[in-house]
Amino acid sequence: MADKGLRLGLSSLRIAIIVAGILLSYLITSRSGSDETFVEGQERYGALLDGLFYIIYFVGIACAAASLIFELIFFGTNIKSKMATLMGFLAFVVIGLFSFYVLADDTVLSAYESSGITVTKGESMFAGGGLYFVYLLGGLSVLTIIAAEIRSALK
Repeated sequence: MADKGLRLGLSSLRIAIIVAGILLSYLITSRSGSDETFVEGQERYGALLDGLFYIIYFVGIACAAASLIFELIFFGTNIKSKMATLMGFLAFVVIGLFSFYVLADDTVLSAYESSGITVTKGESMFAGGGLYFVYLLGGLSVLTIIAAEIRSALK
């Protein structure tokens, strides 16, 4: 009986998050214009955009927590078969550290400041590191897919 209640609760939460995301996305796009400045956009839909980001943060943190908890529960059963998972996680961490501490710079800081956005050097570097992280993960995933296809074609 508790399983049904949990499923119903999680399904209801999922539907509520989807509806809230769609509604906020519609409200934001309906209030935005192509020739608006940053300040005008912030006044028109800044609070709505903040709400949408909070939804994204919540879903991302919930997914990360669920995957970590699930993996920790089932990790101890057979450690030898989990070495690939550990290596993948380690590679993910190394790519992240490389992106944020080696590649990131504050190149776009002057562009932010000229448009009237107040951004610190650290925030600019964090945004740049995040972009490099996404680019590296995307490029590596494409290369992995190509290598897997070539390997399967040669077999």
